[in-house]
Amino acid sequence: MAYHEIVPVEMLATILKYSEKRTEVELRRLKRLKLIFIVQRHYLGVALTFMGYDALGLKALVEKGIIDQVGPEIGAGKESNIHLAINNEGMQFLIKIHRLGKLDFRATRKKRSFIAEKRHLSPLYESRLSAQREYVALTNLYNAGISVPKPIAQNRHIVAMEIINGIDLYRVKKNEYESQEHILNLFENILKEIRKATATGFIHGDLSEYNIRLDEKDYPVLFDWPQYIETSATHAKEALMRDIENILKFFFRKFNLEYKIKVLDIVTELLNSPIEN
Repeated sequence: MAYHEIVPVEMLATILKYSEKRTEVELRRLKRLKLIFIVQRHYLGVALTFMGYDALGLKALVEKGIIDQVGPEIGAGKESNIHLAINNEGMQFLIKIHRLGKLDFRATRKKRSFIAEKRHLSPLYESRLSAQREYVALTNLYNAGISVPKPIAQNRHIVAMEIINGIDLYRVKKNEYESQEHILNLFENILKEIRKATATGFIHGDLSEYNIRLDEKDYPVLFDWPQYIETSATHAKEALMRDIENILKFFFRKFNLEYKIKVLDIVTELLNSPIEN
């Protein structure tokens, strides 16, 4: 499907070394399980559903010993679904299943430059690229000591990562903080992690109160990285300014925090700093 939107059954039969009749019998069985859909055009063709792609990704992670059981869905965003999972040692973690087909195609291309560069992509392949990018970002950032979820594994459009116990920033209430100093400290910790990520060569690109979680020590953890932008990109300055301004606006709106900060000066400083290896 990297080359065909709808894969001809004749081609599948050749790859599988099955007769076309046997191939069609197997495909009808997979269709009943909702793992594929079959299309009659000027030829008989087939394509994976997201459920079929889920099955392939989960099977690979089970065979590698990463996943033993998959639990309920605990979150759903515009571009992903989050499930609890457990390994054979009883350790719980999250699996994030990327589903870029949930968004309008044009909006997805506009938001994600790695997709915009490619002309013909199925939603499944878009989701795979998104998961690969997030895993790369998390691996590099976590190894550099930046406060992000620890990545565990990735296969196709699925990323396994540690659970961060705590509360999402947008859910925090003003009366939960004793003083403006406490709120200011929280803001400065977020800015500190943005600085560290930028020094490592990564800009989040879509940072807001919805993808920052405060852990049990009230320290911010930055997540949701598939749309990251490299600091060498031509639009890096605009992306970094947008990230910082989003956080500033949230703190002003939620906590009446007026932080005298010159965003452009900070962005220029960060992008001109040497990138850590």
